[in-house]
Amino acid sequence: MINSILILCDSSPIGKNSAVEAIRLGSGFVALGEEIPCEIVFMGDAVYLFNKNADPTAVNMDPSDETIEMADLSDLTVNILEGDLKATGLIREDLIDYENLHIISKKELIKKMNDADTTFRI
Repeated sequence: MINSILILCDSSPIGKNSAVEAIRLGSGFVALGEEIPCEIVFMGDAVYLFNKNADPTAVNMDPSDETIEMADLSDLTVNILEGDLKATGLIREDLIDYENLHIISKKELIKKMNDADTTFRI
């Protein structure tokens, strides 16, 4: 039996839909019921999905507003790896306003990975 799910995403939101699909997957698991907690960790270039100044339409991609709203409506917990956020030159104030958004350390990521029954990497 699966008791918890962790989704890891390190794919850039520009040029492909992996980061958006990670949110759709996570929201789907949350919709199944609160019996199976699900969290997403965005790392690497995937952290750009939450940059409030990003404009996906500038490169002919769909805006991510609806996807973020889906995550918000499902109360999906989203984590961003602190070191990767710093590596992009972004700070917390550069990120969209999302209630369940947490900045986590590598140590916290390792704990989440060890604690999760199932992990998906997108």
